[in-house]
Amino acid sequence: MGVPRIGTASLAGCLALLLMATTVGCRRSRPAPAPSGGTATVGLTVSAAQPSYRVGEQISLRLKLVNKRDAECQLSRVPDGAVTVMSLTRDGTAVAPAVGDAAYYRDFTAYLAENLVRVPPRGSVELTLGSDPQSPVGPALMTSAPDGRGGAAVTWWPVDQPGAYRLVLGYLRAPLRGVPADACAATAEQGAVEFEVKGG
Repeated sequence: MGVPRIGTASLAGCLALLLMATTVGCRRSRPAPAPSGGTATVGLTVSAAQPSYRVGEQISLRLKLVNKRDAECQLSRVPDGAVTVMSLTRDGTAVAPAVGDAAYYRDFTAYLAENLVRVPPRGSVELTLGSDPQSPVGPALMTSAPDGRGGAAVTWWPVDQPGAYRLVLGYLRAPLRGVPADACAATAEQGAVEFEVKGG
């Protein structure tokens, strides 16, 4: 990957300074939810805005979260700090992510708490996960998680090469200060989507 680079980026309206680490490997952006012996509390479906994209074109994914419980719960209306990549493959081969940190000018966990919405039973919320054509690793999808210090741990999943991609996502929201424990904070259900990236 070369020398680490420092860049600036706006993450869902929350300005951050990004420092890319040189660590690269096949790992999840967040820990996987523990296996559930019952029905998933949150339903998750994922679709691509279009079936194919050109290299460098922003990839837009639509996620729908459904409260499958018989009681109201809180779900995030932004992918930050909640959407996790379980796997990403290109032409059947695993894509290795790059990891880094984001130092925020405001508290990241407070931002996440502000973006929780109350969802009634069988209700839903939709959010969008888009790639960043100018990330430190080139065109990439980005996921994030609180680092416990007010910032975020960031993972970039490259989508910069032509090929057929298959992405599997999960929903796992970290505990947030001042937010009561909620059965909808995580789900064992996963959402998969396929899209193609074509050469320029």
